[in-house]
Amino acid sequence: MRICTLAAFPLFLLLAAGCEDTTTNSISDINSIVFPESGVSYNRTIQPLLNIGCATSGCHDVKTKAGNLDLSDYLGFRQRFYDVVVKGDTINSRLIWSLEGRLNAVPMPPQKPLTANQIRGFKQWILEGATDTIP
Repeated sequence: MRICTLAAFPLFLLLAAGCEDTTTNSISDINSIVFPESGVSYNRTIQPLLNIGCATSGCHDVKTKAGNLDLSDYLGFRQRFYDVVVKGDTINSRLIWSLEGRLNAVPMPPQKPLTANQIRGFKQWILEGATDTIP
């Protein structure tokens, strides 16, 4: 029994070392999410913010999909990605229009508009290619 446990430990280390950062933080306060100046990570900053402000029941969650847009994970986002994001172009990305409340729209998320840092972070993410990979 002890030999089996010792043999499994190196396998565990190998698997753990090969993992990508695909987890998101369990942050509950949208104001606590601060974007870096560059190297914006979808998994560390974008998705946690979407989880709190957008992918909620009755909005852009997997069940409701307001505007046919699921923001609960990158795969859901990718289904409508090219409708809302133009990689490298913040002027023509409808996601930014929504966040800033352009065209007389209510800024998203409606319950608490994003901070200037958060909007700038979304713009930086788009300029950096809007991927789900870690820079």
